[in-house]
Amino acid sequence: MTVATRRTLDPVRVEIIQNRLMQIGHEGGIVLQRCAVSPTVVEARDLGFNIADHRGQTIVYSTWMPRHGTTLSYMLESCKARFGDDIRPGDMYLVNDPHSGALHILDLAVIAPVHVDGRLVAWVANATHHVDVGAMTPGRAPLATNWDQEGIIFKPIRLVEGGKIRDDVFRLFLDNVRMPRYQALDLRGQISANFAASAKVVELARRYGTDVLFETYDAILDLAEVKARERIGELREGRYEAVERLDFDKHYTLRGALEVRGGTLHFDFAGTDPEARSFVNCALPCAVANLHNIVTCQLLPDVAVNAGTFRAVSVDIPERTLLNCKPPAACSGASTITGWKVMQLTMALLSQALVGTPHWERAQAQWGWGFTDVQWTGVDPLGRWYSVRGDATLQGGGARATSDGIDTANISGSTNTALPSIESYEQRYPVLYLSRALVPDSEGPGEYRGGLAGEWSRILYGVTEAEALPWYMGRDFGTAGFAGGGEGTSACIAMKRGTPVERLLAAGPPLYGEIDAPEEILPQQVAEHPIRTGDVVRVRGMGGGGYGDPFRRDPERVASDVREGYLSRAHAEAAYGVVLDASGAVDVAATVARRASRGTGTG
Repeated sequence: MTVATRRTLDPVRVEIIQNRLMQIGHEGGIVLQRCAVSPTVVEARDLGFNIADHRGQTIVYSTWMPRHGTTLSYMLESCKARFGDDIRPGDMYLVNDPHSGALHILDLAVIAPVHVDGRLVAWVANATHHVDVGAMTPGRAPLATNWDQEGIIFKPIRLVEGGKIRDDVFRLFLDNVRMPRYQALDLRGQISANFAASAKVVELARRYGTDVLFETYDAILDLAEVKARERIGELREGRYEAVERLDFDKHYTLRGALEVRGGTLHFDFAGTDPEARSFVNCALPCAVANLHNIVTCQLLPDVAVNAGTFRAVSVDIPERTLLNCKPPAACSGASTITGWKVMQLTMALLSQALVGTPHWERAQAQWGWGFTDVQWTGVDPLGRWYSVRGDATLQGGGARATSDGIDTANISGSTNTALPSIESYEQRYPVLYLSRALVPDSEGPGEYRGGLAGEWSRILYGVTEAEALPWYMGRDFGTAGFAGGGEGTSACIAMKRGTPVERLLAAGPPLYGEIDAPEEILPQQVAEHPIRTGDVVRVRGMGGGGYGDPFRRDPERVASDVREGYLSRAHAEAAYGVVLDASGAVDVAATVARRASRGTGTG
């Protein structure tokens, strides 16, 4: 398209078409939520929905969970490469191969070309997390040492042909998963979402004409590139470095560097440890998707993001490292382990570049990142096989330069998700929750404190035994603060075994801390083992890092947090130097003295 042609475009019409496409993407996600049944989709909103142009360039970057925006674009390219000229009207493709673009193997994508009068005019695509893909253990495979143990892998394959579901492929999927009664409906929901969105894209194309639509695509992409380069141009040019540590079967080191120059961002992850023998690795698309997620949410929260945005962003990740593994390296944990670590590194790098710029308030401390998974499987009272996890993302948000972190915010860049209700878990599975709450004193102290972690505890209910497969990250490393802020609390999974739960319940549901039994802190990686009636599990997420010197925090805000039960008196004094009198009010003189004592070496 010539520059002269672009100038004839009506900017109002471009805006109308772009907003309509974004709304269609949002509506596609709603259709998926309403047709699916699993809490992960319906309540947690762990899904993404993209719309791409006729060439496969992303125009609507996931209006739901942003990370899926980039992985869906990778998977679309994989479909084009595999099927070439054989892209037919009414077809849809199924993909979950991490090296074809999936965040990890449990994220299944359904991708559909959109045709008008036989002409390819767009693509629609969605992805969501499935509870199982037939791995060596239910759900993820934390014991896997190669990807052959992680479940059924779909490189792009036709799932829908000529508008009809291919029964052979659909049955192949259901024959290889442990929860077909849920997963069949979830997968049909994904197909339905694409049908609904495709019809609306066709309507849009017929209204304005395909030529106008194609010209508008280019205008949308070009504007996004201009906006991205403008924003990047406001950062401090230079080179920035960050290091992250990861704990699971061993301690790993990940390194990142950012070069800001001439309106571009170049990320380099040289120096990151080689790929692991455990399932913590991630393929290249997962790493890039998590990086794009933070660029989108931290640097460009007020800009419509699409493929044009990332023309200004380049990424180098050495092959056969934790962040760019190759088969047969296991990687089913990628999305919630090393993928999250890429987000941590990206946020740390961008925060350094934001300091002293017009957007300095977007610099942030680290968010909680320690995934805590408790998978219980067995047969429910109706004789049906079940598998239930539990809330694994009770993370505190990192504090910002002007505000406290969000309490139990999930991970950075996914705050539009939600926790399924306790009642939903209890209605579907033989479990009973004893508690779900914020964890006092779990924040990273700072002038602006980190968000509090959450925790929950539960028992089996209605059955006497199940198989347990717990694993988690973040036991040995907390969440880093920024500009003098402190660390948030680490993650933990603990148990009290053989408690008289039924007797305790008769007097009212006991809090975990009120149960008089020895506590066992679980290892981060452990083989499947039985869990029985009376065994109580407690899961704690990570607190967000603090921003700035904690002794500069407004004493009244500290006192308010104590009154609300977020902080203890002892923690308020030790971490913030704030002393309260018997009524809970700030003792001004004692606080001044306490804060001054730190400078004399006696604090």
